[in-house]
Amino acid sequence: MGKSLGGKDKLRWLLAGVFFMIGLIAYMDRANLAVVAEHMMRDLNMSKVEFGLLGSLFSLGYALAQVPSGILAERFGTRIVVALSLVWWSFFTVLTALTPKYIWLCIVRFLFGIGEAPTYPSNAVFNAYWFQKHEKARAASALLSGSYFGPVIAPTLTVFIMLTWSWHMVFYIFGAIGFVIALVWYYMARSRPEQHPWISPNELEMITNQRSISKDDKNVKAPWRRFIKNGQFWAIGIQYFFVAYMTTMFMIWLPTYLQEARGFSLNHMGIAASFPWLAICLCVLTGGGISDRLLQQGKSLMVARGYTAIFGLAIFIVSIYFAAYTDSSWGSVFWLSMALGSLGLPVVTSWAVAADKGQEYAGSVSGWMNLWGNLGGVASPVVCGWFAQNMGWNTALLVNIVPIAMAIVAWYFIKPDQPINC
Repeated sequence: MGKSLGGKDKLRWLLAGVFFMIGLIAYMDRANLAVVAEHMMRDLNMSKVEFGLLGSLFSLGYALAQVPSGILAERFGTRIVVALSLVWWSFFTVLTALTPKYIWLCIVRFLFGIGEAPTYPSNAVFNAYWFQKHEKARAASALLSGSYFGPVIAPTLTVFIMLTWSWHMVFYIFGAIGFVIALVWYYMARSRPEQHPWISPNELEMITNQRSISKDDKNVKAPWRRFIKNGQFWAIGIQYFFVAYMTTMFMIWLPTYLQEARGFSLNHMGIAASFPWLAICLCVLTGGGISDRLLQQGKSLMVARGYTAIFGLAIFIVSIYFAAYTDSSWGSVFWLSMALGSLGLPVVTSWAVAADKGQEYAGSVSGWMNLWGNLGGVASPVVCGWFAQNMGWNTALLVNIVPIAMAIVAWYFIKPDQPINC
């Protein structure tokens, strides 16, 4: 097998660390658009609704490519699919800065969304083959925490680049970083542990004996007809629609909200906007560990995944109410951090459930779930932009209690303890 790297029997966690970096650059590339919003809207003469449409078009391309991406990852493996995804979206990141007309920018952001689409379904497939049953939530948290750490550092770093050079340079620099990470992933990764020359015999045996897949045939096809008739399958997607609706709203509109509604300067906004994303990053990391620990202690999947998610959603409802009504600008940042941070619990448990239920079809199940999530992302920027423009920012925040309450209801229909293909 060759010598093992990344510590004794820890190769799978080393590769999870690379996924952390992939998630980091992926979400920084998305978050950068929100940070440069004021300058881009002024230069290209865009209204709030038009700018919100850019976020919706990204989410539309991202959503439409989710299920095909999951199928491709199952068929061709995560090594090649993730590498090509990185190259694709990095190319369109660069094009974002080169596009002088609004209509062309809309097309670029749509294609950018298609390029990023394989990331999460591929990670679900990777986790299904590389991690043991009780490691699923922690494995999912690697990519997710990287994704949510991106917006932690993006505002400060992006503002620095923008003020030093221009908003265009932001996209040139991050596009170049994406190309480098693509090369790193392709060199280090293999789609399955059986294919990796660095893995130790002990780690390979541990993984293959304890993972949840029931077969190892890369040509297997997901039973879509059976899935579509299963109510749990729909509930997984619907609850994630509402969760991703909210995270996308924060991604697109948080910097603008802090400047317009709370009076933060551009420099101070960069710092303030990082706190909610730091909160969700930490919550994803700890939430994944808590969920897996509950499972190891003999708790049911409904307790470890379902009630953990529901607890986070309930905290969001309370927090977003106080975020809207507090008089203090920094107090609002605190409650927004609590609100977005609490969504880390349903996010990480959703991806763990997709792997739990999907097994060898994890790419298809997670692609379906993320399709719904990004349909929520399509609606969120425009809906929030409309409410903010016509009814004010308080209303734009408070109406989000409704979709989160609906996500809580959907979790009771998922039935995490029951296989999806039964």
